[in-house]
Amino acid sequence: MARKWKLSLTISGAIVCLFIVVGLVLVRNANVIAKAGVQRVLGKDFSVGSIDLKWGSVRARDVVMKNTAGKEVVRIEELMVRADFMNLFRKKYVISSLHLERPYMYVEVDKKGRLISPLPSDEKPQPEKEAQKGPVTFEKIVVSQGSVDYFDRKTPRVPVLTKVRDIDMQMGRLTFPFTDEPTKYSIRAHVPTGQGTASIKSDGSIKFASRDVESVSRVRDLDIAHFKPYYDRQTKSVHVRRGLIDLDFKANIKSRKIHAPGHAVLKGLELEMGSGFGDRFMGVPASVMLNFMKKSGDRLPVDFVVSGDLDNPKFNIAENFMAKLSFGIAEKLGVSVKDIGESIFGIGAGGTKKVGEEIREGFKKLFK
Repeated sequence: MARKWKLSLTISGAIVCLFIVVGLVLVRNANVIAKAGVQRVLGKDFSVGSIDLKWGSVRARDVVMKNTAGKEVVRIEELMVRADFMNLFRKKYVISSLHLERPYMYVEVDKKGRLISPLPSDEKPQPEKEAQKGPVTFEKIVVSQGSVDYFDRKTPRVPVLTKVRDIDMQMGRLTFPFTDEPTKYSIRAHVPTGQGTASIKSDGSIKFASRDVESVSRVRDLDIAHFKPYYDRQTKSVHVRRGLIDLDFKANIKSRKIHAPGHAVLKGLELEMGSGFGDRFMGVPASVMLNFMKKSGDRLPVDFVVSGDLDNPKFNIAENFMAKLSFGIAEKLGVSVKDIGESIFGIGAGGTKKVGEEIREGFKKLFK
């Protein structure tokens, strides 16, 4: 019995030593693997300040990607990956958690709506034979205190820079390559502007392979003056001194078609009226709008439904939302739909009658 006990102890000790040696080899080479792998994906504009390796975790600091002009378009102060290194011996890799601390991203789209930032350099990544080894699953992804600067050049007249701050996000199980397993998410963020700070909350699930989405979102105190270029296409429209909007909506995207019924409340609206009667706000006569809000406690509630085919190049969610909101306001105030069509879409007198008739015919379908 003593000999068997000693033999068992010796074998156990050898196994423990083997695991330690394997672990040291993995840890020793993980730095090179991590940097080389990311370098191949992002190209020469990518850099990492430092990588701290421990058994079961990798911590990277000062992760930066620059565009061709040298501008930082991605910055992560700290990135933590936790995983069981024994998964490296299997065909399926499981990452228990990925945590991004204070990440920043600069996003820019051109006049045609094409993403131009952040993008890596034109350097082509090297083909990797090991890419077919198996899927990678993240059990949890966490973003803490993130920031995004979104510069949109596709707006009607002038570009708009929107800052999103205090982004806290949690995502559940996510697998690469993408599958149709639903991934639950929760996002909290703020949008600071000149008139204050809006709060954003969104919870739901995403099927990344099909890009199907189910979500419930809430926005409070969004500054409508900041987003005026999205809904104002007329140079003679009324100047918006201040105004806020609250939004509640449920979005469902299936087979690349969106259906998102919602409720909006305009409040605290202050307009700088001119001397003429033609002053308009979102296509509605400004005087009619202000008179209604004065009688209704400075609040104008509107229901809307955003719907359309996301694969249709003529469909734009922001424009669709603004059009539905404008039509909803017009219906609430009893304003002619023909007038709204002329004001929103900037159509001259010659084409107004025809468009007005088309809008009137589709008005009921629009709100259904």
